[in-house]
Amino acid sequence: MAVEIHPTAIIDSRARIGDGVSIGPYTVIEGDVEIGDRSVIGPHVVIAEYTRIGRECRIFSGANIGQIPQDIKFAGEKSLLRIGDRTTIREFCTLNRGTAATGETVIGNDCLLLAYSHVGHDCVIGDHFISSNNLAMAGHVRVGSNVTIGGVCAIHQFTQIGDYCMIGAFSFITQDVIPYALTAFGPVRIIDINRVKLERCNFTPERTQEIRRAFRVLFRSGLQLDSALLELTNRFPDNEDVKRIIAFARASKRGLVRMQTSVAL
Repeated sequence: MAVEIHPTAIIDSRARIGDGVSIGPYTVIEGDVEIGDRSVIGPHVVIAEYTRIGRECRIFSGANIGQIPQDIKFAGEKSLLRIGDRTTIREFCTLNRGTAATGETVIGNDCLLLAYSHVGHDCVIGDHFISSNNLAMAGHVRVGSNVTIGGVCAIHQFTQIGDYCMIGAFSFITQDVIPYALTAFGPVRIIDINRVKLERCNFTPERTQEIRRAFRVLFRSGLQLDSALLELTNRFPDNEDVKRIIAFARASKRGLVRMQTSVAL
């Protein structure tokens, strides 16, 4: 398939452009960039060196992709930004590459980043991630798969967000959010399991109910965290969803966002 490049685009000869790629007017693509087959790059986009973009991605006007980290410790070392297949990046998003700490920033497959989303250096984002407008994600954040973040949210550096979470709009996340949680702002608290996402991902009612029971043990039993995790291990020895919750909680270094006390599970 032919590559379509607007005559006003500036593309370094070292860039590797896949089959069927379309590149719009006034876009700048630097050297050591890879763009996968059938991706569409809109007008006025900047793709900096050491960026790797997968197949069938779409990047809208004004996006600035793969610039150096906003980190005073960065010393010019080679590092990467990796973007998976079929990911859409809307207008004026800014995605930074990694530092020597990890060497790369990673965004998964089938993601959607809406306008003005920022992803900082050394972040790792799983597949099927959605961010609404005006996300501000600091460096070293880890986000699981099937996560949705509402509009005008800020994520503190080194924070982790588990699989299948929904972060409510206007939130400032400073602690880790366990998998399957639905949060709301003011201050940020878990208000339920993310039931709608689980339904959309074809979780059975029985599977969802087991996750709800695990939340009750973790947040409503009155047990200290270590004791609650041991209780979950004993009560759900073969449940993979509960194992994911336990492993996430044990790995947390920033502490866990807790559940709102007025919420009934």
